[in-house]
Amino acid sequence: MSGTTKSPAEVTAERLRERGERVTPARLAVVEVLAGTDEHLSAEQIGERAEELRPGIHRATVYRALDALGEFGLVTHVHLGRAGTTYHLAGELAAPHLHLRCSECGTVVDVAGDILDPVRRKLLREQGFRLAPEQVALVGVCKDCSA
Repeated sequence: MSGTTKSPAEVTAERLRERGERVTPARLAVVEVLAGTDEHLSAEQIGERAEELRPGIHRATVYRALDALGEFGLVTHVHLGRAGTTYHLAGELAAPHLHLRCSECGTVVDVAGDILDPVRRKLLREQGFRLAPEQVALVGVCKDCSA
């Protein structure tokens, strides 16, 4: 089967089995919801969409699935300030990226995960500090609001 690309749900199932963890409908539904959108979804929004995708899944089960997938490095979250916390795929399920949030209009934009690498290296070299901006949004003013 070389040349075939596995879906995020298939990769998740493999990784869970490798760890001896259960492959549950809620865990797969969370991954399917996140893989199917470019939006920045809250836990509540993921819960709603997971229930639509797999009727019978309870919201509390989805929240537990988010926590578990986070522990396994397959899902991560980003704090968007007043806009709350959103979740997205992580690890081998998604390209590393950072988030920019406009303080004027609230728009959130994804940027390449290596954009701050020179700053990371400088902070490590000069301060011994390991910068980890992946779980927060970098706040500023977008080009539309700056105009």
